[in-house]
Amino acid sequence: CDTGLLFPTRSSTAHVEVSPKTPFQTNAATICLWVKPTQVINKTILFSYSTTGNAYELQLVLNGQSVFFTVDGESHLVEASGAVQEGQWAHICATWSSHQGLASLWVNGQHAASSPGVAEGHELRSKGSILLGQEYGRLFSRHLSIPDTFDAELAFTGKMTGVNMWDRVLDSKEISQQARLDGSGCGIRGNVVA
Repeated sequence: CDTGLLFPTRSSTAHVEVSPKTPFQTNAATICLWVKPTQVINKTILFSYSTTGNAYELQLVLNGQSVFFTVDGESHLVEASGAVQEGQWAHICATWSSHQGLASLWVNGQHAASSPGVAEGHELRSKGSILLGQEYGRLFSRHLSIPDTFDAELAFTGKMTGVNMWDRVLDSKEISQQARLDGSGCGIRGNVVA
């Protein structure tokens, strides 16, 4: 909310790498962000958490006007249709708990979709890397960060702000408060990424 990110064009170099505040290993997560896409096209990456053992630990993906949230790969996902529009701000939150295997998506403070059995029993590994606007994909290595390993076709175009991540599932009141258009929810900061 205080700082906005602009992703002007689809490019293999247009992305932001974010470091977690502290190393974490968790069985639950919440990711929230504000996004204003310039284009709503097939598969563009908003948020990606990768580790050396798994390039697809967590992902928030736009696919047309839908938002997908995946945990531990694309076979474990939840989808919210009609979540975003070109040139319009949207607040998106994704929650997941390993204990319940429940993944949920929230759009503009409203519950949009849930899916049970998503990566049940999975644990997010620490010492990973978070990318905004892109993914490392299969070529990810902690010691190898070559710009041409990024796929321009997956790059997000638009604006992003208010990116936060927690190592727990936020409740509906906490999520709704963040989505307030008056900006009052911007003071709520993630304990993993803020």
